[in-house]
Amino acid sequence: MSRLEAGLTLALGGGGARGFAHVGVVEALHAKGVRVEAIVGTSSGAIAGAGYALGYSPQQMRERVLQFTRSSLALDPRVQALVAQSEDKVCTSLGDRVGRIFCQGRMVKSLLLGSSVFEPRFMQDMIAFFLPDVPIESTRIPFAAVATDVRSGQTVVIDQGSLRQAVLASSSVPGVAPLVEYQGRLLMDGGVAALVPTLEARQRGGRHLLAVCVDREIASEETPRQALELYLRAGDIQGALLSRLVQREADLVVRPAVGSIHWMDFGKAPLIMDLGREATQRLMPEIEILLHDGWRRRLSRAWRAGRLALGNGSHRGLP
Repeated sequence: MSRLEAGLTLALGGGGARGFAHVGVVEALHAKGVRVEAIVGTSSGAIAGAGYALGYSPQQMRERVLQFTRSSLALDPRVQALVAQSEDKVCTSLGDRVGRIFCQGRMVKSLLLGSSVFEPRFMQDMIAFFLPDVPIESTRIPFAAVATDVRSGQTVVIDQGSLRQAVLASSSVPGVAPLVEYQGRLLMDGGVAALVPTLEARQRGGRHLLAVCVDREIASEETPRQALELYLRAGDIQGALLSRLVQREADLVVRPAVGSIHWMDFGKAPLIMDLGREATQRLMPEIEILLHDGWRRRLSRAWRAGRLALGNGSHRGLP
């Protein structure tokens, strides 16, 4: 297929290791000659989005991800303990059991007495593994990372300054990674306020907006038994519903089937990337229609939003 004249704005959502699906998304777009005009990313979406914005090919991105899965960062015992605890894996050897207990003990201590499970260097090294230390303004495709201001609770769109520092702020998961001081603000993971940064992409003038959601599956067969579990479950449901509402700002949403994968299960990277590519390929007919006939879709969205606003008396509605 020939290269399409119109281009997409990508809003790439956060989800830890599930964000490897973004590599598969750009693989599918690249294979069909779909041009990307701008990228806005949150957390792992910022990492992948920055790489593509710099000009890395999808193949280079895939190869780098595979290298990462064999690195000391991905194989860190604390990462393995988090994944094992979530999946309730059986430790096969005494060394495995002792190591898991030790790492979990360290993590509990960090949560109770420290500000984060991982020290600042861990996340800094992870970002440096994927991205060079260059100004954001040097990217070939306009790029912005979204973080959350700890004090105000507002989203912060970073499109100037150090690329690594911006992505680091966008990826600093609360309690897992330390807060990041950036331009006089204390920032944490953008996913706290904008798991999928569709609003931020629209506000930057993004047209033909394709969102990619790699959040975890919210449905659960387990019933919370303790007060804290119930409280956290309520927060999960609230966050998921808010994310779905925000995603309506996009023209199209890619939802790879990665919701059941743990957010630090880096070993599943090949599968996650493939799922991202397959989900995008399935949506490709609609993407092509959007790029060829996008003005009608945007007019339809505006009309539906206007009807909703008139119906509820508000100044703005979501379709």
